[in-house]
Amino acid sequence: MVTGAVAAGDWIEQGDSFDRQFKSAQALAAYEKALAANPNDADLLRKISKQYVEMVLDAPSKKEKLRLAQLGYDTALQAKKLAPNDPAVRVTVAIAAGRLAFYSEPRRRLELSGVVRSESAESVKLDPRFALGWHVLGRWNYEIANLNPVLRVMAEAVYGKMPPASNDEAIRALSRAVELEPGNALFHAELGRAYLAAGRKDEAKRELQKSLTLPRRSRDDAGAQDRAKQALRGL
Repeated sequence: MVTGAVAAGDWIEQGDSFDRQFKSAQALAAYEKALAANPNDADLLRKISKQYVEMVLDAPSKKEKLRLAQLGYDTALQAKKLAPNDPAVRVTVAIAAGRLAFYSEPRRRLELSGVVRSESAESVKLDPRFALGWHVLGRWNYEIANLNPVLRVMAEAVYGKMPPASNDEAIRALSRAVELEPGNALFHAELGRAYLAAGRKDEAKRELQKSLTLPRRSRDDAGAQDRAKQALRGL
């Protein structure tokens, strides 16, 4: 039993190392070997979900992206069943739902949007200093506040009444994420875009430029910095 625990720990350490290098497929393989010895480990399931969600970025087709995103979401839900009071698990469900929504048909996308909102809100309720939870909640507000008219009509059909969302609320949540984790390029980029949507161009420029000075710490940072560059070109 001890030997198995040691082996699992080694696989987790190896997976974490691959994760830091953005080698999602290798990290996934290592974590799955650890999971074989610890099938009810919520944190391992969270880590596995993260790899599936990140592998979506490299998938060659929409079908494969959708498959991986669904696996990420399903795995996150497994982790939630085991650890419903873990804020990192709850925000993992939110992130996986958001990634799956991106490749889903419109009605399903909007249904998953509700999951993003509820799970990210729960994560910061559980831990008010959880930066990633504030970021995801802010992103949800930004996306809903800036829905195109067609999707807004569909959203009202799904929600009955649109849940409250605004660029001001997006800025509040995204600013909290930046305050808690000021070295995060993704956080600054998305706060800058929210400022821009609110017409606050000077603050938008400050945050967008700041994003471009920071190192990439996650697979999503490259895309965020590309969005920051595009937004700056429009200023």
